[in-house]
Amino acid sequence: MSARAGAFRRDRSGGAGLEFALIAPFLIMLLFGIFAFGWAMNSVSSVRYTLETSSRSLQLQNTLTQADIQSIATQKLQALGLKDVNVTIAIDPASGGFRMAHLTATYAFAINFPYFSDFPINYATTVTVPLVGS
Repeated sequence: MSARAGAFRRDRSGGAGLEFALIAPFLIMLLFGIFAFGWAMNSVSSVRYTLETSSRSLQLQNTLTQADIQSIATQKLQALGLKDVNVTIAIDPASGGFRMAHLTATYAFAINFPYFSDFPINYATTVTVPLVGS
């Protein structure tokens, strides 16, 4: 064994850089995943909150139509940067003196990872509120 080969084996100065180069892509993907999951949860929470505030508007003004509720929700969601949310209303007939309104919001979005195909998520939530009066 030559002296040069022995010195090369004892030199470990690039070990940390090599280990980081092997682990870095996984760490970057993990960070992208955490960010994408947080963004998706923020979108889901925003859609739910907007549906709840739209249902409060319907409770205060029973004469609102589905188009009115859709425009209220769309206006609030566009301010948050969300679009393509569909809001529908189903009103049950009076039962026990109350009519019940069921507001449903559906939202489809995709989580995008670099170098991977999109991961589509379809979200639907429903809020039921009583309508007092006519």
